[in-house]
Amino acid sequence: MRTLLNACLLAFLSAAVVGTPAMASPAKPASAPLGVVLQADNAQVGADITVGGATVYDGDNLRTETGGTLRAQLGGPQVFLRSSSNALVHSLPNGFSAELGGGTVVVSSNPGQTFQLIADGATIRPAGTQGTVAQITMVSPTELLLNSTRGALEITMGDEVKTIEAGTSYRMEVEDEDSGPQSQGRPPYHTGRRRFVLWLILGTSAVTGVLIWRVLVSPDGF
Repeated sequence: MRTLLNACLLAFLSAAVVGTPAMASPAKPASAPLGVVLQADNAQVGADITVGGATVYDGDNLRTETGGTLRAQLGGPQVFLRSSSNALVHSLPNGFSAELGGGTVVVSSNPGQTFQLIADGATIRPAGTQGTVAQITMVSPTELLLNSTRGALEITMGDEVKTIEAGTSYRMEVEDEDSGPQSQGRPPYHTGRRRFVLWLILGTSAVTGVLIWRVLVSPDGF
């Protein structure tokens, strides 16, 4: 009987020792800090209402309500969200990546810093290592407004790459590629690939450039 009890006790202790590390480990490791909120008004980081000085973590969703604004420094570059905008942010070496879910963002990087903005299936980043200031607005899931105040921008989608120069504004339209050939008696097939077209906007670059500069340089934004 004593031998049986000792065996049961040994088995119980062995199971407890094996299970302890799993119970002690956190279910999900905390995200690494990515940056800091510089200014905030009627804005959120994740699910929490935010204020200046709050920490931004990798994977946070930045959001502004109607009339709200948010400016943050993320790994060096800055991002400014206008009213009714949201973006999911992640860390990049010497910068950040943001997926625009809606609204308008202004992004700024110094020489040697970088960023990438993903919107409507396109990736927008500085065309080189120079400092860059740009504004991107998501009009719809198939239309963006792009303005580069300083530094050229590179836009990629699949294997298509285009560059817009500093001091210009463009309307970008995303569309499906042409359908494949139609067989006799059968409808055309679709490849599922998309492409984009850029349309130059005249007469707005200078004014937009001044507004973007005020947002990023003035302590009070506007």
